[in-house]
Amino acid sequence: MVATMIFKCSQDQCARLLFFSMDEVQDHAQAFGVAHANVEQVDPSTQLWVDVKSGRHTFREQEKDKWMRNDPSAQFELHPISFLLELRKKKSQEHHKQDKFLDSVNQKKLEMLTFRGNSRILSAKALHFTKGEGSLEAAEKWMEEHKGDTDVDKLTDEFLASVESSGSGDVVMADASGGDVEMVDAEPDDRKIGDPNPPEVKKMVHPEWLKELTTEMGFPELRAEKALYCTENASLEAAIEWLTQHAEDADIDLPLKKPAPPKPKMSKEEAQAKAAELQKKIREKKLQEEKLSEKEKERQRVESTKAMVEASERLKEEERKREIERQRREKEQAEKDRKELKEKMRLDYIERFGKEPPPEEEEHEKSIKEKSTKDQVAFYLGKLKKNYKDSNPEGLKTCLSTLKIYVKNLQDNPQDPKFKKLKLDNKAFQSRIAPFDGAIDFLDAMGFEKKEDCLEQRKSVPDGWLCGNAIKFIDLLLGQL
Repeated sequence: MVATMIFKCSQDQCARLLFFSMDEVQDHAQAFGVAHANVEQVDPSTQLWVDVKSGRHTFREQEKDKWMRNDPSAQFELHPISFLLELRKKKSQEHHKQDKFLDSVNQKKLEMLTFRGNSRILSAKALHFTKGEGSLEAAEKWMEEHKGDTDVDKLTDEFLASVESSGSGDVVMADASGGDVEMVDAEPDDRKIGDPNPPEVKKMVHPEWLKELTTEMGFPELRAEKALYCTENASLEAAIEWLTQHAEDADIDLPLKKPAPPKPKMSKEEAQAKAAELQKKIREKKLQEEKLSEKEKERQRVESTKAMVEASERLKEEERKREIERQRREKEQAEKDRKELKEKMRLDYIERFGKEPPPEEEEHEKSIKEKSTKDQVAFYLGKLKKNYKDSNPEGLKTCLSTLKIYVKNLQDNPQDPKFKKLKLDNKAFQSRIAPFDGAIDFLDAMGFEKKEDCLEQRKSVPDGWLCGNAIKFIDLLLGQL
């Protein structure tokens, strides 16, 4: 036995896709591009999660958990890839058994029953169980008697197994291409209206139903004989339906042609050989149809997967654009807040010193804003030291210690919201931070932006590296005081 080669796509978005032949790999690459032709062979013993009901599978436990949340009825189990192969094979065999049974009953009668509104499976089971009687009335009576039975409209494994074991599900169909065919010259068609049907036709019709159609219902004898013959004496109702459907046919009043003489009876050995040959051809045809059907299903699945990937890429692109727009708005808001804070500092300077800040300092402040946050932190801490080391050393020490506490809390608890906000009206903030020029700018460089009544961290996750450097700078300054 040749071992099945199993491949997995190397692209991350298709990582759970498995291919059981190179044809499947080529189809996948044609659908998604050359990059998807890169596959890796996987061992049949490799474990993966399989939904034993639907056949869905994944290598990732997170994806399995997501599917189970969406579909609580899913039954995922950990199995090797070889189990998935057996599952696919079993489902294919089940479909094959069902088709085989549906083909085993009289197709004309099956079509009539389904035309009357009955399901195909129920009609086939009725014909199967009433094949000894051979009429539509018997089949319909069976359906009426068993309409309340459990699984009467399903082809269960037990039922198919019983049919297969009894041998009643085997079918031998005539094949026009098989065997030797003797070509004969066509006989001239000399039929005319008024001629009776051939004796071979007359002796094949049901005499009682013929009498009922002609004497009680008034149908012409020739038409009644044609109806019973063409419906194979299925039932009186079927004959009436045939007469109704063909009432306007141009040849309705022409007699039927003489049936072809029966072929010479084959010997038992010849019949067995012929039956084996036909069954072989039927199996080959069935396998070919199944292969084409599977290929079509795979093509549809590939197209569906491709559409899902494209939709996912579009969503990612839209999300990227929204993120860029959000960052732009945040940047504009931060710039606006910075200007407001700068104006407040200017007014504070005027109130304190009675004049405008020196232009050189203002220019220097502007250039600092364009530098890295590390440089800004170093500048504003240096500014605090320069302005208050001699004039208010104790106040400077208190200010730096308070700033260190703010930054340390932020570094140790980056997800705690209470350390991401600093109330402006807090007494400690008003006495230890607000009076010192450069302290609020330092907090702005650390990521705090001005809101209505507080300074709030603008980043969802604070910069831990920046916090560490700021604490080192503060410790250095405190050591120099």
